[in-house]
Amino acid sequence: MTGFWKLFGAAALVVAVAVAIVGALVLRTLNEAVDAHLAQRVRAQVTLLAAAVQPALATGDVAELDPLVHSLAAQLPGDRLTVLDAEGRVLADSHGDAQTMDNHASRPEVLAALRPDNAPVVRASSTLHEEMIYFAEAVRAGGRLVGYARVAVPVEDVRAERAALSSAVLWGAGLALIAGAVASAFLAASVRRPLREMSAFVGTIARGEAAARLPARSMGELSGLTEAINSMADQLAERIDRIVRDQSEIRAILGAMVEGVLAIDAQQRVVLLNEAAAEVLGASPEAARGKPVWEVTRLPEITELLARCLRTGQPAFLEARLAGEPRDRVLRLAASPLADAHGTCGSVLVLHDLTEVRRLEAVRRDFVVNVSHELKTPLTAMRGFLDAVLDDERLDPAVRQRFLARAREATERMIAIVGDLLTLARVEAEAGLLRLAPLDVRELCAEARDDATDAAALRSVQLQLDVPGEPVPVAGDREALVGAVDNLLDNAIKYSPAGGLVRLAVRREGGEAVIEVADRGPGIAPHETDRVWERFYRVDKSRSRELGGTGLGLSIVRNVAQAHGGRVSLDSELGRGSIFRIHLPVQSAGAPAVSC
Repeated sequence: MTGFWKLFGAAALVVAVAVAIVGALVLRTLNEAVDAHLAQRVRAQVTLLAAAVQPALATGDVAELDPLVHSLAAQLPGDRLTVLDAEGRVLADSHGDAQTMDNHASRPEVLAALRPDNAPVVRASSTLHEEMIYFAEAVRAGGRLVGYARVAVPVEDVRAERAALSSAVLWGAGLALIAGAVASAFLAASVRRPLREMSAFVGTIARGEAAARLPARSMGELSGLTEAINSMADQLAERIDRIVRDQSEIRAILGAMVEGVLAIDAQQRVVLLNEAAAEVLGASPEAARGKPVWEVTRLPEITELLARCLRTGQPAFLEARLAGEPRDRVLRLAASPLADAHGTCGSVLVLHDLTEVRRLEAVRRDFVVNVSHELKTPLTAMRGFLDAVLDDERLDPAVRQRFLARAREATERMIAIVGDLLTLARVEAEAGLLRLAPLDVRELCAEARDDATDAAALRSVQLQLDVPGEPVPVAGDREALVGAVDNLLDNAIKYSPAGGLVRLAVRREGGEAVIEVADRGPGIAPHETDRVWERFYRVDKSRSRELGGTGLGLSIVRNVAQAHGGRVSLDSELGRGSIFRIHLPVQSAGAPAVSC
């Protein structure tokens, strides 16, 4: 029996040593897992705290930090949460009065938060007078440091957890020794390595990093679990890629939309606001997210429409007017419900800007009325004169001739109106109809001066042309530009007194070529200087018709200038005359030098 007991003792010693070794290895692995879990938990809590307080730190609204920190601390019993500003001042603390705490800028964990190798720090707390594990994270907004988020865990909790694990391992080792040291040794050897690999793999995936899949063949009895983890990782990566791709597509679509889009949840908090809607409502997409919709827009029609859509679960439509400068904006609002398996979960609002449509409709109505009125006058005159000639065969030949001449004048007036309308249509047509070519403005003005010489002579008006010695090159349609200058000269000659002077000048101001027509006529009142460019608008209606004007000349001038990328301007003083100008962009190179 002595040899048996020696063999048994040796076997027992081997089993005890094996169990002790396995227990030590398991305990070390578990302690490492506890440390890793603690570090991961603290990092996750700090990230959560930083995300929760970032909006308040970014906006400077620190009043809501204290209740927010205490609310989060209630969900994390035992952990201490602290929020600091960028200078290290304590703004909120779950275990103390922030007002009585000193500056934390020199705390090791705060200094470590700004380093790439940020790691937890173990030190004694001057507030709680116990040893704590600290971890801090810098909070940034738009690349700017706005504060710090810090989480502290008592070291005593970690020690207690380790003590509990140690006790469990000892009990397990004892039971394993009783049940069979050999089985425990083989089990520990076959399980420890795969578990560590799985833990490291899962930790890598949890951090959002790419990792090679686990080798299933080397996992022994855990091969099935390994395959399941690999499959889970593949599906998770695929879903993340799909979510990122979908978000990018949605963001691109919403950003390219001309219409504004506003989406809210069931509590009427904004969950989405694209740039077009933000521009209309005067809000920021980032700042609006998460806020009640009535804080984002000052239009009661929007809040009422969304509330009705949420309440009824049916689409709703409305047209609203938003006050603004220089004119009010007209919006067509279309709200549709958002539903999931549990019913209506929100609503989406599309804002169509109808301002330009309504303006064009008003312009079209005014244009039709003005054209009808302008054409009706000469048509009525023509009919009256022609009826008089046709109905009275014994009409005196001289009177007949005078009536026919008046009818011809009315016809010529109609032809002039139609001609000007066609000119306007050509100028306002899509780009490409104008025949652009390199031109010298001096040559254009010389040609327009020659065209107006006879009309000026009939009214005893003197024409003066002032041009610089150097070419003034532009890219333009010769016929359209000469016609615009002709219209300005025609107006100036008609409204100048006999013996007056009309001055046509050309000069270069920076990147603009300026054509200026000055007269010494009656001038224009200040409140009418902007309206003279409108179609059929006349300052002196009776005199304008008497002089043969169609009311379209200045409108043609303005549209010709705009079609060439330029503009018009006017300076006028009652009783002293007016100065009309056409401003055109100067051509950088290639303009011919033409002598006037």
